[in-house]
Amino acid sequence: MQTRIETSDLATPADQFAYWREVVCETWFGLWAERTDPGPFHATLELHGIGDVQMARAHLPEHRMGRSAPEITRLSQTAYCLHHLHEGAVHGVYQGVEYEAGPGDLLLFDTAEQCDSFVIAQPVRTTILHVPRHLIDGQLPSLNRSQVRVHGRDGVGALLTGYMALLSETASTLPPEALSKANSILCDLAVAVFQPVASFDPDQSGIRQARLAAARQFITNNLADPELHIGKVAVHLKVSQRYVQKLFEGTGSTFSETLVSARLDACYRALTDPRQSRRTIADIAFGNGFNDLSGSIGATSSAGVRHPATPEHAPADHPDGSRANNPKPVGLPLARSTAEV
Repeated sequence: MQTRIETSDLATPADQFAYWREVVCETWFGLWAERTDPGPFHATLELHGIGDVQMARAHLPEHRMGRSAPEITRLSQTAYCLHHLHEGAVHGVYQGVEYEAGPGDLLLFDTAEQCDSFVIAQPVRTTILHVPRHLIDGQLPSLNRSQVRVHGRDGVGALLTGYMALLSETASTLPPEALSKANSILCDLAVAVFQPVASFDPDQSGIRQARLAAARQFITNNLADPELHIGKVAVHLKVSQRYVQKLFEGTGSTFSETLVSARLDACYRALTDPRQSRRTIADIAFGNGFNDLSGSIGATSSAGVRHPATPEHAPADHPDGSRANNPKPVGLPLARSTAEV
């Protein structure tokens, strides 16, 4: 379920900030809050539940926050609060450590600990994870408090930020069992980002799943590239080609089979979409990365791909190059993809 909070719906700047301070900061984050600007306070927060984890996408104006003993005692449960900044700038002091952060950075706070200050110096757009302590306490026995901030642009940090972005777009569509798995992956990634390097396991289940999701998303985003191959995916993930092969082998399919299947699925959706009825089969096939129409459906079958349609159901092209309306499911007579196995 999604909840949206928008302070601009309130009449006056005083009402806007009072609502933000009392309902959001004190109740949800366990923070005190102070204004740094007397003008309008337009903040938005979209909350999604991912199992026991809460994810929020927020746009926040300039102000100051912090956490002292009274705020901590009012919390119904303590949690880790993980921020991924997309825009803006923040700085402050946490557990005696000064920090600054900007776009791409990750920040981790413990709501059971005091925070001297969290100052939004420039309006921010951020994604926030609110993770109950019991979910990851056992995996964070030696969290390094000097690492309040880490980069989210490379390494495991990039995996976490990419997975958070993907999940924020799809969480509302996932069934409960998938949300539970996503919850576990998020926790694994958060632990891997902030735990000491010596104890990091690059083959941890959550890490593998996040990398597999990132690889599949890269394939989906680049289907139109006829030269898409396993090497490009490896470069994008900053891992070896063999590692990418192992990721897909764990699903029971090879990289090539996954790529061809994704292309066929994309073609199938286009061919059965009335809005695209004036596109020819060749246009759709080429637009999804196939570079040869001279083969047969057997070529894709030999690559391990199964599609529930046959070539004879393909709608005839009109003289103007368009296809008949309301086409039946179509199998494409396409040659094998050039993707590497």
